Amino acid sequence: MEITRLCRVPISRVGHMRAWQVQSPTDSLQLKTVPIPILLKPNQVLINVKAASVNPVDILMVKGYGSTILGAWKRMAEYDSSANRFPLIPGRDCAGVVDLVGGNVKEITPGDKVMAVIPAISQGSHSEYVVTEDSCCSAMPSNLKFAEAAAMPYVANTAWAALVSVARINPRFKPSERVLIHGGAGGVGTMAIQMLKAWGTEKVVATCSANSIEMIRRLGAIPVDYESRNARDQLIAEGPFEVVLDCVDSDLARWSDKIMGVWRNSVHVSVVTPLLKETDLRGLLPGLASTAVKHLCRSYKSALRGRWFSYAFFVPNKECMLQLSQFAEEGKIVPIVEQAYPFEELPKAYEKVSALHGRGKTVLTW
Repeated sequence: MEITRLCRVPISRVGHMRAWQVQSPTDSLQLKTVPIPILLKPNQVLINVKAASVNPVDILMVKGYGSTILGAWKRMAEYDSSANRFPLIPGRDCAGVVDLVGGNVKEITPGDKVMAVIPAISQGSHSEYVVTEDSCCSAMPSNLKFAEAAAMPYVANTAWAALVSVARINPRFKPSERVLIHGGAGGVGTMAIQMLKAWGTEKVVATCSANSIEMIRRLGAIPVDYESRNARDQLIAEGPFEVVLDCVDSDLARWSDKIMGVWRNSVHVSVVTPLLKETDLRGLLPGLASTAVKHLCRSYKSALRGRWFSYAFFVPNKECMLQLSQFAEEGKIVPIVEQAYPFEELPKAYEKVSALHGRGKTVLTW
């Protein structure tokens, strides 16, 4: 009889899988045959991956980005002082079919089609199987293909962290905030626009390149060409804004502090954080201190006028996943897939994403 639920002992699907893996930050990614991962906790699930997205953070992580702070987090989480980030399988989200579930998993069963995010300290989804927690999964919308579903979870959770957890926009009621998004054509930007429009946000303005203007308009936002000579005048005319979201770091994004509402609890939030880079460069504690100083310097002037600034970080969120499934099923959110590559052609997908300036997401298919 096949075992599909974990009670008190680790369990795994017996066998091996193909996975893109890097042995150290100085090595290159290689397609290897490795053991199928084990369920170590009763709230975990094993997913047979059918598609996964490629995010800029994947490319950075295989080069060692974030190893200092994520390594420390991993050692604390696993109570193992020797735990290491490498060898590393990248990939932060996927869509696939549930293969095994832990004993405490009640709402997911083997055979279910799901989309999922992978916690930052876990081995990733650029493999044939991946382990994640049940709270990181939601039902795959019946109207989507695996490649489409895989394009959404990571960027949706990142946008949720910025807009809901930091900027305090309430997704349950029609938000009255006027929102400006810098980098509206990328993965996080296109998802943030759609989430805000699905919530009924009063006004969404997004900066983008000239060739993305029509796409931004179709998503329901007001596009502004960031390369235009009158970009600042256009933003002034559309403002003031209660929320500014930076998906890119630019002079225009930093200047946007000036067009936020004064003494209206306005929030400028950036998903481009120096934390991982600073801790890699300086070490854990000095890096944390350096990031805190940068944050204080950035937020000091805004605070004098009743505005505030903060960084946001990708964090898996169950409510976000459930709402994402619902909105996608209802057609309120549509995945923006720019290009799909076969699993075996992952290096080409990484090269594509490394070039930046993408419109939507790049995905891998099995």
